[in-house]
Amino acid sequence: MKKSILTAIAIMITALFFNACDNSTTPTNSQNSPVAPTNLQATSQDGSVIIKWTASTSETDPLFAGYVLNITGGTPMAPISLTKVQNPYTVSGLEDGVVYTFSLQTKFTNDSLSAPITISWSPALRFTQNENDAPIRIYETASSFGSGLVIFNSNTKLPSSAKVSDGASWTLGLYTSNSQLLLGSPSLLNYNYGTTPGTVEIADVITGVNSLDEVFDSQALNAHNFSQKTIDLSQYSSNLVLIVRHHQSGQTDWNYAKVFVEYNNGFLQGTSPNRYVEFNISYQEITGNPYAKIADKVINLNKNIK
Repeated sequence: MKKSILTAIAIMITALFFNACDNSTTPTNSQNSPVAPTNLQATSQDGSVIIKWTASTSETDPLFAGYVLNITGGTPMAPISLTKVQNPYTVSGLEDGVVYTFSLQTKFTNDSLSAPITISWSPALRFTQNENDAPIRIYETASSFGSGLVIFNSNTKLPSSAKVSDGASWTLGLYTSNSQLLLGSPSLLNYNYGTTPGTVEIADVITGVNSLDEVFDSQALNAHNFSQKTIDLSQYSSNLVLIVRHHQSGQTDWNYAKVFVEYNNGFLQGTSPNRYVEFNISYQEITGNPYAKIADKVINLNKNIK
């Protein structure tokens, strides 16, 4: 009996020993490759792009060392090391209209990298003033000033306002007669234009933002659903951003813009009959460039990043 007990104890000790050995060789999360971040998004500034992402779950790992950002397109750039607090991150020194590919990876202290997440995006012109170095405004219907917004005047390279007689140049129009407060595609507004407005389409109406810097996208703007439409401003009580596209004179492809519509205890500011709505504009001057391009070449770039 005593011998049986001793044998059983020996077997238990042996089992515990081997289990301990097995546990010691089981890889921990720190010994695996880090987990990639997700949901990479971007927005345009003049000469720069802001990116943001959803943090990697590996940020809590003891081996977490930050992120590595690789940028291709334009002048070659060295990889950029980022900490977890540098999210969002502004990439400066870029050329407006050039499509850059941003590839982000999680890094461990042992230099292992996660798979990359990738987005392609372009800087864009940013306007807070018009061609007269004044705020960008268009005026109510009863005003003798222009009720049409030209988001990019190809001669001055700046926004301007335009009167009904120059309706062909309007990108957006404001209509305030008959107790209406409509902003939108000029062809849908009740004006007797001197010349026929061109086709201007609007996609999303974005609310709850304080500036264009807060409007991020994860896909190209041409992936949105565009149509000619008017926006009833009376239905909103905060700043708006409109995603807009139009044709420049002589062009058949689109130019894309984001238009920030300022709300300040109402959209109409000033004194009747010259009340106005004020705007900020992000505009892509390069025809056919919808800020971001998601195409096969982006997938191929993923395969080439080490």
